[in-house]
Amino acid sequence: MQTLWHALDAQAERQPDLVFLRFADQEWRYAEAAGLARRAAGVFAELGVRPGDRVALMLGNTPDYLWAWFGCACLGAVTVPINIHLKGDVLHYILDHAGATVLVIEQPFVDRVEAMRDRLPALRHLVVRGMATAPGSFAWHELLAAAQHAVPAPGNATDLHSILYTSGTTGPPKGVMLNHHAYLHSAALFADVMIGATADDVFGTSLPLFHINAQAHTVLPAIYRGTTIALLDHFSASRYWRQLADLGATICNLLAAMIPILMKQPPSPDDRTHRVRIAACAATPPDLWRAFEERFGLTIIEGYGLTETTGFCVANPRDAVRVGTFGIAMPGFELAIVGPDDTPLPPGVPGEIAIRPQRDNLIMMGYYRQPEQTATAMRGGWFHTGDLGRLDEAGYAIFIDRLKQSIRRRGENISSWEVERAVNAHPAVLESAAVGVPSELGEEEVKVVVVLRPGATLDPLELVRWCEERLAYFAVPRYIEFRDSLPKTATERVEKYKLKAEGVGAAWDREAAGYRIKRSH
Repeated sequence: MQTLWHALDAQAERQPDLVFLRFADQEWRYAEAAGLARRAAGVFAELGVRPGDRVALMLGNTPDYLWAWFGCACLGAVTVPINIHLKGDVLHYILDHAGATVLVIEQPFVDRVEAMRDRLPALRHLVVRGMATAPGSFAWHELLAAAQHAVPAPGNATDLHSILYTSGTTGPPKGVMLNHHAYLHSAALFADVMIGATADDVFGTSLPLFHINAQAHTVLPAIYRGTTIALLDHFSASRYWRQLADLGATICNLLAAMIPILMKQPPSPDDRTHRVRIAACAATPPDLWRAFEERFGLTIIEGYGLTETTGFCVANPRDAVRVGTFGIAMPGFELAIVGPDDTPLPPGVPGEIAIRPQRDNLIMMGYYRQPEQTATAMRGGWFHTGDLGRLDEAGYAIFIDRLKQSIRRRGENISSWEVERAVNAHPAVLESAAVGVPSELGEEEVKVVVVLRPGATLDPLELVRWCEERLAYFAVPRYIEFRDSLPKTATERVEKYKLKAEGVGAAWDREAAGYRIKRSH
């Protein structure tokens, strides 16, 4: 296959009447899906989008996301998926840095962009899913209904398809460039090697389409295998298994935080009335692994991957699972645990997890407009993940912690830099440090240690509300601690490892205080 569009179009030619997508109580067949993708390409062409132009998508889990995503592939445009919870400086940075000329956005989020529109010189058109009330904006569904089928661009497998921005650790987000070949290879690897999918499987997900997991491990494997996608608009613990059962899903993808949440639900007949046989997971809590499989009647296949590696590149073999590990390198990849000098380390010795593709075009093309960061991450031909791990005696990899200063909360990577920037903007704050502390749900919660300006006072709830206006809901600190100073090195670098080692400590807890963060849907 040359491009993502060609993969969809080939299945539409082969099996036009097969169900491509189930969403809520609706279905779309492959022929319909290909037609809608060509219409979406026609919309973008009418707006002046040409091959290589960037089209940003700030949409939730809806069929329209797929029509737009594949429409860009059909036209040869580059998609810039945007987390729907972003706002403020980070949202502006991504749109500006990517140079997006068109933004397709859900109506409730339009105000976030309108407030910065005059600082986005490349953005020519705002296309709204819903009522288009902003000046100069267009209604997506009206454009789609009126559009003609675009003539597909020839396209090559090595053409850039998406720029996915990942949270920076000590700086702004980095734009991961993925080409068509990397996506399609990852999809085939997931289907064939990691989960052993068949044409009878139905790929279900509640994970967001703006992240690599849903793209490379639900949508594209379903097309590769010539079967159906079961899409949920969001994750609901109380309705999850019933929704998957209603849509006929046999494969699902779970984040680590979802496992304890599902296990804490009261027992229900829905626990076993679904058809799910495999749950593809990452960072599964070892103490819940077997209990989860037993309760819900499925098999967990644990793997490891990042946006930069186009998702899973390491996984437990289906016939040789070792609980508590994320497995061995899948075909086409090498895995090593390396020391500070990049020397491979023996089993049992902790070091940085490094991944090397054995062929070109299996992982990212690099970070968009950031050649120095690309060279650093890819030194020696290995992608340095910034994660800490070790090998067991059988050569299986075990995740230990993060070398990076990013914080992982419920499947989202949170940049400490972004949190600190928002906190430090408060008039009462002198400086701050954000760290991840253990969460009762697995992964981490955000804690911020704050030093106030001389003579200033600040209520922690006021600071939470301040952050809520400037950060994605998942990045708003749960714990806040005020101090006279931060621990620092002789060169004035904050010693975050000391703050992290203290854990929650005596910090104020917004959840204990009963404050609930408003989140976007």
